[in-house]
Amino acid sequence: MLKTGTGCEGEAGTWLPLVYRGDGAWIGVMPGGQVGVGVESEGRATLRDSGYVPLWPFMERGLSEYVRELSRVWVQLEGRGFAGPGAVVELTVSSAWASGRLYWKRLAASWVVEMADRSIFSLELLRDILDKMIGSDALSAELRESLRHASFKLAGPGDDTDSAGN
Repeated sequence: MLKTGTGCEGEAGTWLPLVYRGDGAWIGVMPGGQVGVGVESEGRATLRDSGYVPLWPFMERGLSEYVRELSRVWVQLEGRGFAGPGAVVELTVSSAWASGRLYWKRLAASWVVEMADRSIFSLELLRDILDKMIGSDALSAELRESLRHASFKLAGPGDDTDSAGN
């Protein structure tokens, strides 16, 4: 289970740590109201300004745990630039995939396979990123096959796509 903060609920100008990321880092609400990353005692950078990189270590844990923790603290995050917990996960995965860093790309691809089974994620985003991932030589054949299967599950009734993504 993720450690959660006990910061001052919504006080203007106060850093509010909400979800412990690990290595002393927290995801929370910056004094200016944006979602950011910091240590327990102070916010350091907004997620947007950091390219969402501080969210990547969550991919070393389970997707379900991450979604559950984001959902639990969503009342404090709502209205701060994200449509919902699913949007935060989408940014986590998309930014990790775009990084070009093999370790994070593989973790992102594993999460996308799981994301295909959940209705809280954008079908358009999933289809787009699945297309990119399926064609990547950076991923193992086994992972690419799992991605093809996930893509097939997302194909609508009017899609002319076979299980190989063709």
